[in-house]
Amino acid sequence: MAAPASAPFRSAFESSPANIGHTLQDVIASLARAADQGQDALFSEARILFRTALGAADTRILTRSAGMWREWNRIEAEDGLDENVAVLVDRLQPRDAPVRSGRFLVAPVRGSSVAVVIEIGEAAEAPASDLQCLCHVLYLALGSCESGQGNPDKLEAIRVFQRVANQILKSGDLNDVFTQITHEAKVRLSADICGVMLKEDDWLVMQRCVGNLASATASLRMRSGQGVAGRVLETGKPCAIEDYIHSEIISRDFFSLARAERVKSALAVPLLSQNEVIGALEVWRRRPSRFTPQHTAELATLANLASLAIENVRLAQARESAARRLELAHKELQARYDVIRMSADLQEGLTSLLLAGASAPEIAERASLHLSRPVLLLDRRLDVEACGPRDFEFEPLLRDTRTEISKAGAEARAILCGAAALRFYCQRIVAGAEFLGWAVVFGGEDPGGSVQLALGEICVTVALHRMKERAAARALSDRLSSLLWDMVEAPEDLRRAALQRARDCGVDLSGDICVMVCSFQESPRRNGARPPDRGVPASWRQMVGEFAMRLPSSNRDVKLSTLRGDELILVAAMRGGAQPRELAEAICKDLDRAMPGVITCVGVSRSLKSPDLIPSACKDAQAALTVTRQANQNRVLAIEDIGVAGLLLSMRDGADLRQFAIEKMRGLFNESARQREALLDTLRIYFASNCSQSATAKRLRLHQKTIAYRLEKIEKITGLDLNLHESRMLLDLAVRMNDLLA
Repeated sequence: MAAPASAPFRSAFESSPANIGHTLQDVIASLARAADQGQDALFSEARILFRTALGAADTRILTRSAGMWREWNRIEAEDGLDENVAVLVDRLQPRDAPVRSGRFLVAPVRGSSVAVVIEIGEAAEAPASDLQCLCHVLYLALGSCESGQGNPDKLEAIRVFQRVANQILKSGDLNDVFTQITHEAKVRLSADICGVMLKEDDWLVMQRCVGNLASATASLRMRSGQGVAGRVLETGKPCAIEDYIHSEIISRDFFSLARAERVKSALAVPLLSQNEVIGALEVWRRRPSRFTPQHTAELATLANLASLAIENVRLAQARESAARRLELAHKELQARYDVIRMSADLQEGLTSLLLAGASAPEIAERASLHLSRPVLLLDRRLDVEACGPRDFEFEPLLRDTRTEISKAGAEARAILCGAAALRFYCQRIVAGAEFLGWAVVFGGEDPGGSVQLALGEICVTVALHRMKERAAARALSDRLSSLLWDMVEAPEDLRRAALQRARDCGVDLSGDICVMVCSFQESPRRNGARPPDRGVPASWRQMVGEFAMRLPSSNRDVKLSTLRGDELILVAAMRGGAQPRELAEAICKDLDRAMPGVITCVGVSRSLKSPDLIPSACKDAQAALTVTRQANQNRVLAIEDIGVAGLLLSMRDGADLRQFAIEKMRGLFNESARQREALLDTLRIYFASNCSQSATAKRLRLHQKTIAYRLEKIEKITGLDLNLHESRMLLDLAVRMNDLLA
């Protein structure tokens, strides 16, 4: 860099005009030397010269970038000038004389792209003419700088083109070629951003971009006439813009993006193929500059190389297309062979599973593994029996699947159902003349048609499995049915033997259990119409034999079941704090679904801690069922719900009165003997006094509050509300029976 100007420059300006000429000559020489080293060196030297020559306190050289004035060495800074200077600079026209405002003196250097601001004293005389002269010298030096940069070494240009050509020959990937071209163009033209755009329908779409700050630049899209590249698409000719924001040549569609990228100038050339514009190659600069004809020629050469690469790729693709067609013919023959081979493998695998006694989930898992897609097995009521893979989330799809299957009809072959979002093949599972359910394979058909072949094999295997399972279930059901009747009606020794045999059969009766007795009657139908056939079992006995397996997984708590006449007796386990009535209501719904057109009534016993109490619990459930039949209101009743009526009905069948007293008085027997007798005496006198607390207190010679406290304690212990007539009646009977049996 040239040596900075010093005191002689200032003293020359303060002396005669002859000295001024010599000083200008020195200034021109210094700026000329700095211009040879580039724009940054030129601006740095000019700043020192202006401050020294004009005796200014400070000098700033400004450039306009992305619509804002910034100091030349802080072009990337987010903040601009202070407000007073910015307003002063914005008012300048390209050929205006220097303007003073307070201690600042502002002069334009070139157009509206470069300006100088000097800071002088408030009272100092403004050297306007001297500043204008120096600005003109800087203008000439700036032009010389850009002219020197606009004529690059020809050998280096040839090397650039050679590197791009080598990349085209080595790589058939346009992305690699575009990356090379944008990089070389950015470096060669001293640009900040470079991008390649190709024509897609009526749009120019950015394919590759380097140097951008905003993500929107990398996905830029424009129509003909929009922006610089859009103008190239419209005219088919190169387009150079010196001042992007203030240009009258291009549209204003992308001015906001230009400000975000801080671009000042741009140059774009067309990509041509057979005299048709197929794209554009564009460079942007974030500094004020002019693009020379040499710049345009070099960028056009790179654009031609890009067009050549595109044509080269198209020829390669045509050649590869012919090879692919030949390969596809071979693959089609191979695929047909593979379908036949895979079908045989699936058939062999499913047969092996069936012979090994595999379950329905294992069959679904094997089929899903073979097809690499989800498989669902449904029963005749469209409840899920098994799915594969086992962790498949079928619940979100189940409703739409059932709807589509209902529309499918009774075809016994594979049917493609659903829309694009839910496509599946389904086929009925049939054994003889009996319909057993559906097999569902999610996803459309593959090109080889293997799904339909596999679906048929799955249906045959599942049908054989169901028949085998049904035979085993029927045999086990008959055995457990006999054991349950022994538990209900046989003598004590036979009941214990039956209970042990049930445990040997895998029936777990530990924990809380309850007994339910169900009855069935045909529901009235309008006009004598028959209910639709939704898979009603051929007989109730067949349904009972399969009942535990037919229940949804959430209700697999039925441990024993038997049918005699029109009454079905169930023994169920209560899990997770469920109450007998809640479990009975759930099972009642399952029975309704299993036998459409039949009304089910259920009587429920109390919760049992031991299976030894099954006989008495069965009597309680039958008593509740009798009330249910007579009431014609509630289809499910527990023995606790029927109160005195339950006791009377139980007495008809020989009720255990001692057990009745214990159940009703509950925690009273856990109190100390003295406390228990005091509470029982209070109850006896209370009932004998027509439930009058004042009369009871008078007869016991106690305060009325004491009587109220004792009655409240009895309510808490027994769980009975003495304000209710039925509760008072039950507790009165329990006390009398306890006194009688004691």
